[in-house]
This record gives sequence, structure tokens and C-alpha cells, in this order.
Amino acid sequence: MEKNRWIPWALGAASLIGLYLTSLYSYLLFHSLAEIFSIVVAWSIFVIAWNSKKYIENPYLVFISTAYLFIGGLDLLHTLSYKGMAIFTDYDFYANQLWIAARYLESVTLLIAFLYLKADRPVNPYYLFMMYLTVFAVLTASIFYWKIFPVCFIEGKGLTPFKKVSEYIICGILVVDIVLLHRFKRRFDTSVFHYLLWSLACTIVAELAFTFYIDNYGVSNLIGHYFKIFSFLLIYKAIIETGIAKPYDIIFRELVQKEEHLQQAKEAADVANRAKSEFLANMSHELRTPLNGVLGYAQILKRDESMSKSQTAGLDVIERSGEHLLNLINEILDLSKIEARKMELEASFFRFSEYLIGISRIIKIRAEQKGVAFVSDIAGDLPAAVGCDEKRLSQILLNLLSNAVKFTEKGEVTFRVLRIEDESEDKAETVGVAPVRFMVEDTGVGIPRDQLEDIFSPFKQAGDHSRKIEGTGLGLSISRKLVHLMGGEDIHVKSELNRGSRFWFDLNLAVVDDDIDARSQSGKLIKGYQGEKRKILVADDRWENRIVLMNFLASIGFETMESVDGEDCLEKVKTFNPDLIFLDIVMPRMDGFAVARILRNDPEFKDLKLVAVSASVTQSPGEIISESGLDDFISKPVNLQEITGAIEKTLGVEWIYKTGSNDTGNEQPETEKLEVVPPPNNELRNLYNMARRGDIMGIRNALDGVESLGEEYCVFVDKIRKLVLAYRIKEIRDTLFTYLGENT
Repeated sequence: MEKNRWIPWALGAASLIGLYLTSLYSYLLFHSLAEIFSIVVAWSIFVIAWNSKKYIENPYLVFISTAYLFIGGLDLLHTLSYKGMAIFTDYDFYANQLWIAARYLESVTLLIAFLYLKADRPVNPYYLFMMYLTVFAVLTASIFYWKIFPVCFIEGKGLTPFKKVSEYIICGILVVDIVLLHRFKRRFDTSVFHYLLWSLACTIVAELAFTFYIDNYGVSNLIGHYFKIFSFLLIYKAIIETGIAKPYDIIFRELVQKEEHLQQAKEAADVANRAKSEFLANMSHELRTPLNGVLGYAQILKRDESMSKSQTAGLDVIERSGEHLLNLINEILDLSKIEARKMELEASFFRFSEYLIGISRIIKIRAEQKGVAFVSDIAGDLPAAVGCDEKRLSQILLNLLSNAVKFTEKGEVTFRVLRIEDESEDKAETVGVAPVRFMVEDTGVGIPRDQLEDIFSPFKQAGDHSRKIEGTGLGLSISRKLVHLMGGEDIHVKSELNRGSRFWFDLNLAVVDDDIDARSQSGKLIKGYQGEKRKILVADDRWENRIVLMNFLASIGFETMESVDGEDCLEKVKTFNPDLIFLDIVMPRMDGFAVARILRNDPEFKDLKLVAVSASVTQSPGEIISESGLDDFISKPVNLQEITGAIEKTLGVEWIYKTGSNDTGNEQPETEKLEVVPPPNNELRNLYNMARRGDIMGIRNALDGVESLGEEYCVFVDKIRKLVLAYRIKEIRDTLFTYLGENT
């Protein structure tokens, strides 16, 4: 940029030389070009200042820029009336009269503007415009219409006394302007001050040049016009500096500052989020670890048939208290996950009526303990089995129902579930989906109208203060966000103070036509498994965590071994040769992720089943599994059903349940005894492609089509359908791949 600063100067010098050369050819041409240049500059000054008036804080500059519009107008009339233009032929004195009128207007304006600057008064540009328009009209009328303006120049004689005196008066006014400019120097930017100072100096030189010529075409006239050009250009630079360059710099500086502030705020927010995530991870780990021992042993001891009723009741209290504390931890972590957009839904298929009955039983016990009636109104036309995130749906329903019981002292709590009409425009897209409304009503204290929205805000609770001590105030906020994640519109609420409340929400649930027998054994106790003895290694740095798992696994027939950290785990793998490792993520010296990476890169153990069992749950299970190469993830405190589910998923064992003395569980399912006839190759490929995409609903629909092809495929359909109901994507894919290979 610095190298190119000479270019404007070179262009300016070339223009002045060219302008001088035109005077040698035709002075009239020189005069016209010089005046037109000055006129354009004067009008540009006005246009720039007028459109930048909200940025120009100096009233002096606003004042003179408005005047220059009309000064340029007088100069235009002066140019048109110049001798030789042959436009105004009725009078010979117009040109010099218009010139001196313009110079008076210019010098007096520069003087009066200081009065506004001294008074520090804001300038009304519209008032100023009308004032100068009036002055311009009077001056032009006095010259062209009334012809009362004094004569300034007589051809052959030269300047009149009025013209000479006027030029000196104008120079005197300009000298006063310079003095005042120095006095108010602090009111101007340095560059603007210098532009104005040199502009006034050039104007004085121009006026002096016009005081002693006797010929309109002489050298003195030429010099005067040059300095007039310089004067106008300097005023123009002052306005440009103030009206465009400075505001641009201010705007750009403000944008840079705002960007810097935003960046600083973002960095501060990132630091705060990281600190929050680290705090939540540490808090979760420290609280879940002791809870793992409490809840784990409560579940193990409840399996002991020798426990008395009072002991079992005590264990129930321990388990409920531990689960309550765990729920508080989970609520805080869930909110953090939702805000960070890390919450993932895990779809599963389950018997809907049994599920709703189970929810109702939980709440009925709580209601009876409080002396409140509980009514369960489950519609008869609901689908037998549905698919959604069962855990999150339970979280929503239990929160709404628990709140209803909590805020109801007398009367009843009603739980309604009904199938509603499909209101979607394209019903073809909702085949296999049931729109279901869940509604919770109570006759409790109600919610004030002005607090209805607050109840969904995090850490806020409405209602009687005495009840606010229970919970974190996150339940409804999380429930609303979960409804949104599950595709629902919102949780709606209607409430009347001291008369009760009604909460409801709608979800589109995937309909499962087949009876789900994968859950039919969930209420039974496992006593063992079929087949050869399996080995499980439990890797955890906390003894209480290891002992819970090892006691349970040993009670159902597994050979177990423990390891205290990651390095110890790798050593035990080589000697123990386990079928499955329950692997803690956070361990000293070497964490579970590092262990998983080493084992996956070792050809001997790359197929070893790895299930993470961790109290650090800042990441979603899906993220942990996909990023680390693990086969499954279970969060602490462990739920024994989740443990057996992970074993069944990874090792494919078949459980033996405590259903009676004659139940050995040794009989194979009937479908395993029958010959499996796979369908045609194109059907297999279609199923395999859907399995690769994880399209469970698509596989179910395709199996219906395969079943309709003939009875010989029923065994194949039943086998794949069981895997579908258990959500075993990998086993489905492997099984279909095997059949494809056989057919190929």
C-alpha cells in the first residue's frame, strides 16, 4: 500500500498540467472545466455529509457541507453566464456578481459555523437546508430578477471598487476563520484540522489573485481558479475523513472488538463447559461407585430365598433409597447431556400392556402409602407391543406420576393411556405407527397461572415451598426435552389452583405385531445357563465393584477372575483366557479404553468380548461403543438384568430360570430342532442390506413378506424374528451372511 501512495499525487499533477494546457488552447474551456470540477466537488461534499450526518458529530462540518450545495449552485450559474458561453445575453455583469456572491456565502458560512461549534448545539440539517435555500433564492433574484446586486467588473476597465473591497473583506473573514479554527482545534481530529486550515489558506490566495486582474482571461484569473480547486479538494478531504473514513474505522473497530469479545466469551464458555463436564464426570464417578456396592448387594441379597420378610423389606428400603439418590444424579447428568446434544435414544421392543401395568403398580404403591387413590385407565385398543426408548418413556411417566402423587393430599391421581386419531396429512407414512396419548390427572394443589411455564425451567419448582425440598427441580425440564427427542410436540398442562392439574403428551410409537417372548422371562430368576462353562474377567480398581459382579456371576455358574487395573487385566487375559471382560473405563495406570485398543489390535484377542462397566457417563453409550471398539456399555450402579442382558447379547447364552424343580432348561426350542430353509437369494440380500443399515422395522416388514411365500420358510422367519425382537443386529447380519454364502 505504501508503494502506491504516489499514484494519486501523480494523477493530480497530470490533471493540473492537462488543465493548464487547455487554457492555452481555449481559456473558456479551461474555465468551464475548472469550475465544473469545483462544482462537482462541492456537491459531493454535500452528498457525502448529508448521508453520513448520523456519524458526523461535529456541527461545523455539517453546517459547511450543507452550504457547499448552494455555493456550488452559484458557481454553476457563474460558469453558465461567463463571457463567451452566450447563454445569458441580456446583461454583461452576471458572471462576476455570481462569483462574489458565492465567495461571500462561502466565507460567511465558515464564520457562522463556529458559532454553532462554540454553542455546542446540534445542527438540524433540514432547517439548515431550508435556510440556505432561501439565501440562495434571494441572491439569485437580486442578480437576475431585481438586478440590484452591485456591478463587480467592467470590460476594459477592470474590477470595480465594490469587487476589490469585497475580496479584501472576504480575505479578512477567512483570516478570522483561521484564528477561530486554531481556537477550536481540539474539537477537530488532527487530519481534519489540517485539511480545513490549508483549505482556508488556499481560499485566501485565490481571493487575493482575483483582486488585481483587469482581464477575465489573464494569468491572475488562472491562478485564482487553481487555488480554488485546491481549497475545495481540501474541504472534500475533511468531509471524507469525517463522514466516511472515520465512521468506517469506528464500525470496523467495533466489529473487531465485538468479534474479540465473542471469541473471548466463547473461550470462557468452552472452559466453563469443560470444567462442568469434568466436574459432572468426577461427581458421577465418585457417587456411583459406592452406590454400585449398595444397590448391587441389595439385588444379590434379595435373590437369597432364605431371607426373612423383614430382611427383604429392609433391602427394599435400601434399594429404593439408593435408586432415589441415583435418580438425582441421573437428572443432573441427563440435563447436561441434553444441553450438549449428546443424549441418544435406544429403541427397544416391549409388551405395551405389561409395561403400563408395571408403571401403574409402582405409582399405586406410592399413592397408597400417602393415602391417595390411584386410577389406571388403559384403553383396550392399544397395540400389544411397541417400539421406543423404554427407559426414557419410563422416566417421563414416572416423573409426571410422582409429581401428581407428591402434590396431591386428598382425592385421586389418574393415569390414562389412549390411542388417538392419526392427524397427519399423509397417513401412508404412518403405517405401523400408533399415535398414543399419555395423560396424568390429579386433584392436588394446582399451579398458579403465572407459574405454568416456570415449572419446565431447570432448577425451578412451583407450588407450596414445603414440597420443594424433594428433588432437584429438573424432572419436568428433562421430561419436556425427552418428549421432543422422542418426536412428541410438547408436554401440555392445564391447572387450576387448589383443584388439580392435568399433564399430557402424544407420541407416535412403532407397532410390533408379533408377540414378544424375549421379555417373557424377565420376572424370573436366573439360576444358570446352557452349554459349556464360560469364563468372565472383571477388571475394576475398586474392590467393592469387583466383588458385587463376581459374587453374582459365580452364583449363576460362571468361572470368574478379577484384575485391579488395566495392566493387570492384560496379564490376566493371557493366563485366564476369558470369554468376556467386564471392563471399568476409569482405572489407574491404564484405563479401559487403552486396554480395549491393545486387545483389538492383538490378533489372538481381537474377537474377545468387551463390555464397559463405568460410573463415568458423560458420553452416550453409543459414542463409547463406536469410538472404543467395545461390544456393550453398562453404567454404574449395575443392574443385574442389564448384566445378564449384556452376557446374552455378547456370548449368546441361553438362560436357565428358577421356574420349578422340573425345569432344567435343557430342552432346545422347537424351532432349533427343525430344518431351517432359507428364502430365495434376492430376499436374503434384501434382508442383509437392511441389517447392515440397522433397519429393524424394515427387516420385520420383509420377514412378513418372506413368511407369505410359503410354510417352508416359517422356521427361518421365526429364527430371525427372535433376533429382531432382541435387537441383535450383529447376529442378524452374521446369520443372513451365512445363509447368503450357502445359497451362493
